[in-house]
Amino acid sequence: MDTTNTDASLCAKDRADRYSLAEQELFSLIAVTARFKRELAHRLNGQLTPGYLPVLGLILRTGRITQSEICEKLLVDKATLSRMVSKLEQLDLVVREVNAEDRRAFDLLPTDHAKDRWHSGFEQWRRELRSRMSNWADDDLDTLVELLGRLNLEIQAI
Repeated sequence: MDTTNTDASLCAKDRADRYSLAEQELFSLIAVTARFKRELAHRLNGQLTPGYLPVLGLILRTGRITQSEICEKLLVDKATLSRMVSKLEQLDLVVREVNAEDRRAFDLLPTDHAKDRWHSGFEQWRRELRSRMSNWADDDLDTLVELLGRLNLEIQAI
């Protein structure tokens, strides 16, 4: 009896099962992340939806950015972004300043209010997550960071 084909098919089935389990865990993580984004948006301001978070997050991370740069980085159209920025301004989360290099363009900056709300919104989640992972070995945390980094690179390449 030729066991080579049997071993190969078992190995392929085992690999397929591993892919399925990884996909299930990834989709579970996406669902948890979506719930967290809804909660964070509500904590920032009850009028925000999760769709605003990447825009506000990018403005907070960069400290100063143009709408064109946001459109390019987040692949959002200018009209949609313009409406979002107007709403963020109205809620005192973002201010516009004339760009020093191109006076026709505006830089977007986060307000102190946005910084405070963003930080406090994440801080509670951070404390809870770290508490739940406090019994993890350092090697496990290092492995998680490495694997998530690899996964992010692979997903970005799709």
